[in-house]
Amino acid sequence: MVLLLLSACGGGDATRAPTTPTSVNAVPDDLTAASGNSATSQNATLCGVDVGDSLLQGVVTDVHDGDTLTLKSAGITHKIRLDSIDAPELAQPFGSLSQTALASVVLNKTVQVAYAKLDRYDRIIGDVFTDTCQYVNLAQVQSGIAWFYQAYQCEISAAERQQFLQAQNNAVAARMGLWSDASPTAPWVYRNGVDPTVPACTIASKPVNTTAMTTSGSAVASGVCPMVWVNSYVRSDGTQVKGYWRDSPGCS
Repeated sequence: MVLLLLSACGGGDATRAPTTPTSVNAVPDDLTAASGNSATSQNATLCGVDVGDSLLQGVVTDVHDGDTLTLKSAGITHKIRLDSIDAPELAQPFGSLSQTALASVVLNKTVQVAYAKLDRYDRIIGDVFTDTCQYVNLAQVQSGIAWFYQAYQCEISAAERQQFLQAQNNAVAARMGLWSDASPTAPWVYRNGVDPTVPACTIASKPVNTTAMTTSGSAVASGVCPMVWVNSYVRSDGTQVKGYWRDSPGCS
């Protein structure tokens, strides 16, 4: 079931017809980062957190790694990628630890996932909350078993950016989890071989509807044309493409 969010844990009574999420962009982006535009897709709150305005509630049936899970909601299975974080790949040190930690919190339990976008694999990019309003994305960073994915920091509010950054700084200072390694390899470097520039966010607080996700697939509002970071991917002919910056889909 997809619900319209209200400013409380568990959403509200307002509902809309169940729907299967459809891809916003048919491009090889990962989380479709919008550089320089803060919280462009956040128009609701859940458990006190600024979130996207679509909500799924269901049971977690599988945890792939420290930032990806499978949710079954109203008989439909959804792949969920946790927003704003990046966990070590399973082949990396601490990858299994991160996966186990996430599973201990959500596996076989009912959670809520607030979202407003999908990635190139048609996974929902969302914020996950337990029935006690634990913000699972943030908890992974607080425990030192995932990074704050700062390449996408301009897609969340200034308050959330500060919350994630403080959580990571605390974990680093306490040498928790992966930070027990003096120089852990970030998963985006492991995947892409490059460390993208962290964008400067020019909007300090959450705007309202500055970017529209239209039915035509464009994520660019009138007068807004941010750059997006494209993660590395493999073409159908086997060619490996490294990550790079480009204009948002729909920009001319």
